[in-house]
Amino acid sequence: MKKIYSLAFALVALLAITSCKNEIDDVFDQPSAERISAELQKTKEVLTSAKNGWCLEFFGKRDLGGYNILLKFDANNNVTAASELTEDVNETATSHYALTQSKGAILSFDTYNSIYHKFAAPVPDNDGMMGEVEYRIMRVTNDSIFLTGKKHETPVVMVRMDEKKSWANYLTEVHEVEKVMVNKWSLYTNGKDVQRGRGNNHTLTLVNTKDGAHSEVLMPYIIKPDGMHFYKTYNINGKDLTGFSYPATTGGKYTEMKDKTVTLEEFILPLTEQITENQWFVDPSLCKGLPKQCLNQMPRVMQGVEEVIAAVWLGKDKDGAFGIGFKSSRYIAYLHLNYQAVSDTAIKFAFAGTGGGDGMWYFKQGYAFLAYAFAGTHNGKLQFVTKEWNISADNVKRPTVLTLTDKDNSANVIVLKATAVEYPFGD
Repeated sequence: MKKIYSLAFALVALLAITSCKNEIDDVFDQPSAERISAELQKTKEVLTSAKNGWCLEFFGKRDLGGYNILLKFDANNNVTAASELTEDVNETATSHYALTQSKGAILSFDTYNSIYHKFAAPVPDNDGMMGEVEYRIMRVTNDSIFLTGKKHETPVVMVRMDEKKSWANYLTEVHEVEKVMVNKWSLYTNGKDVQRGRGNNHTLTLVNTKDGAHSEVLMPYIIKPDGMHFYKTYNINGKDLTGFSYPATTGGKYTEMKDKTVTLEEFILPLTEQITENQWFVDPSLCKGLPKQCLNQMPRVMQGVEEVIAAVWLGKDKDGAFGIGFKSSRYIAYLHLNYQAVSDTAIKFAFAGTGGGDGMWYFKQGYAFLAYAFAGTHNGKLQFVTKEWNISADNVKRPTVLTLTDKDNSANVIVLKATAVEYPFGD
C-alpha cells in the first residue's frame, strides 16, 4: 500500500514539474535575440520620430553644471548635434550613432563629432566634463528618453524638441537668459533667510543650516529659455528648490519655479571683495612700472630653479589664506598677502611674510619678485611696504579684467584676468 502511495506522489510531482516548465516557456513568445532586436527597433523608431530632434540635458562633472546638447537622429544612423557652447548658434556637426545590446539597450556615439565630443573628451583632466560616448537606455516614452552613462553612471534625460522652434532660436534664447541670470554672486531670499549665493560654471552654492551646523550645498543647473533648472530638487533651510523662472519680476527678482515666496536676484559684489573672493590671473604683458620690472625678473629666476611657471594668480590657498599663488612645474605654492579694503574700489596689500606649500622656499629662490610686484617699492633698493591700489573693472557686474593702479604712482599698474594666463613668462 505504501508503495502505491509513493508511486502516486511521484506521478503528481512529475506532472507539477511538467506543468511549471510549460508555464515558464509560455511567458516569452520570442527568443531573447528577437526580443532584444524588437526593443532596439522600437527605440530607434522613437529616436528618429522627433522631427526637430531632442535636447540632451547634459550633466557630467558636478561642479561644471549642465548644458543643452541638441541631437537629431535619422534612420541611416546619422546624428546631427548642436550645443550652447558654440558661439555660432547655427553650427552643427554630423556623425554616426549605434543602438546595440550589452546587458540592455545601449546608445553609442561611435564616431567623432566635433560638437558632442567636447563634452566627452578627457581634458583638462582624465575625466574632462564626464560626458559619455555610451549610454544605457533606461526608459523610453514618446517625449522623453532616460539614459544613464555607462562609464560614470550619471543619469540624464533627452526631451523631444518643440517642432515650432528652430535650434538657432532655442540656443539664442538660452544665451540671452544666461547673460542675465548667470552671475558670480546672487542674493537669495527665503523669508528671514537672506544670504549670498555664489555662482560658478552653471552651479549655485548656498548655505544650509541643520541642527546648528552649517554646510555649503553646490547645486548644478542648466539654463533653458524659461530659466534656471537644477539637476535635482535641493532642500535649503526647509525650502525645496527646483530652479528659478525667467524673466525677472518688476523688482528684478527671479522667483522659484514652484515656490514664489523664494527669490534670487543679482548681487553686485564690491570690487574689493571680487578681488579677494575669486581667483584672478596675472598678465605680465599688460603690467607697467615697478610691477612690470619685478615680473620681468621671473624668466631668470625660473632658470635658476630649473622650473617653469604655468600660471600666477591672486586667490586663497587650501587653508583659506589669501595671497599670490603660482604653479611652478609640478608644484603649487603661495606667498601670503595681508589686505584691507579702503573702499569698494580701493585696497591695501602688504606682504605677510608667510607662504603656503613651499612658498617661502620659492621666496628665497627669487620668487620674492612676485610679492614685490604687489607690495613693494624701490628707493635705491627693493623693499616691502603697505601699498594702496585703486581697482577698476571692464564690467562691474561681470568683470573679466581688473586693473590695479598704484594710488601714489599711476605709472605702476597690474592687470588681472578672470581666465587663466598660461605660461606668463614663457615656456
